[in-house]
Amino acid sequence: MDFLIVNGEIVSKTEANLTGFLWDEPFTISQKVWFGYGGIPLFNENIDFISRQLQELKLLLPDNFRNTRELFRITKRMLNKNKFYRSGIVHFQLFISRDKINTLVTSIAFPEFEFPFSMHGLLVNFSGLKKNAELPLNRFQFYNMPNWVTAEAQNRDTQFHSSILVNEKNKVCGGLFSNIFMVKENVLYTPSFDTGCYEDTLRSVVIEQAHSMNLKVAETSGIGKEVLLSMDEIFFASEELGIQWILGVENKRFVHNYSAKIHEKINEYLKKKAEG
Repeated sequence: MDFLIVNGEIVSKTEANLTGFLWDEPFTISQKVWFGYGGIPLFNENIDFISRQLQELKLLLPDNFRNTRELFRITKRMLNKNKFYRSGIVHFQLFISRDKINTLVTSIAFPEFEFPFSMHGLLVNFSGLKKNAELPLNRFQFYNMPNWVTAEAQNRDTQFHSSILVNEKNKVCGGLFSNIFMVKENVLYTPSFDTGCYEDTLRSVVIEQAHSMNLKVAETSGIGKEVLLSMDEIFFASEELGIQWILGVENKRFVHNYSAKIHEKINEYLKKKAEG
């Protein structure tokens, strides 16, 4: 990446001075958005998510984020200047200090054209960390990030690539940096919001595409560890990491049938959105 957007202006990486962003110990809101097929398909949805998080903090979007059409234009221009023509991630960051919000938009490129899909499968465990299902900020990334980073660190030097999180009632509520989906006998299960699950733009897309495949969808608060281990298939989904099918949960192994099909449907959907 040679170019980035600092407070609404495209600058070269060598010219960018971000020292002031770290003054006053800023609080950071971050959103990673997939781009591909010549566009940023879920751009508006992600800016809405950023706005919702600021509203919870009783803050307004900064001026350079309010005009979404101009923000989209300059973001696409940044990608073009970086010669990122296939796919990748646009990273929106807001550094919130006591009297100012600084904004930074960066990007990374992927070698493939399609939305990411994990070909090899993940080995995961159940994290020892538990979420409080009743906390109202559970839906937002900034509130989940400490748990995700801690659980990820606990997996270092182990065979596990990621973890499944449960709440104080020992009910499944998500994966690390992602939502979790499970399939059993033509039904797609995912934790409901009252479990304390994370919400992102891709969650509703997965549910919509599952409906289009004639899968029944159940958003539920009743999936414990034993129920999860009885599923036929499990996968994580997020814009940053794509579709990650679960090869195994601790010693139990799973297939990957519907996750690959849902990935195909998501690609079709994102391509149409990118093309307008």
